[in-house]
Amino acid sequence: MDTKGSTTLDVADDIDLLLKLDSDGWSDCFIHVRNKCYKLVITHIFGDPYYDFMHSLMSLINGQQSTTFFWYNEPGGEKIEITKLKSDQNIVIVNIQSFREQFGREIKELEENICFNVKLNSLLIVSYMQLRKTFLLLKDRDFAQHRNNIFSFQKFIEFENAVKSFLKL
Repeated sequence: MDTKGSTTLDVADDIDLLLKLDSDGWSDCFIHVRNKCYKLVITHIFGDPYYDFMHSLMSLINGQQSTTFFWYNEPGGEKIEITKLKSDQNIVIVNIQSFREQFGREIKELEENICFNVKLNSLLIVSYMQLRKTFLLLKDRDFAQHRNNIFSFQKFIEFENAVKSFLKL
């Protein structure tokens, strides 16, 4: 995969994302790209991974060239880097690397997991739709019962406004 911005850039146009907010502080993220599916297991115990995701995407919307966030599992997790190409600011490189260290420990070794190029607009749309789904589901009392305080409604509203403005929706 070319990450330097040459004319042979392979940009995924068959991307989808599924965020599944489980009960009691867990989520699954399924990333479908180029006819492959990858599963990330995420804990909400150490922070708000959806907040971190929205914050990172908003930083790209606001002109930042690159962003990094971590989604933890127990133990280990993923380091997720999203970087705009210098030659085309609407193309981003999504690089997801796995690690085995427990939360709070220094991450010493990263293992390549998933890396792909995608249009920023496409990444924003699939991310927004999944976060909107979660936002709406949490309005249902039965669904929200075992998922209390694990989603930042205020951050989602900020994210939604930023995405709609950026994409001119």
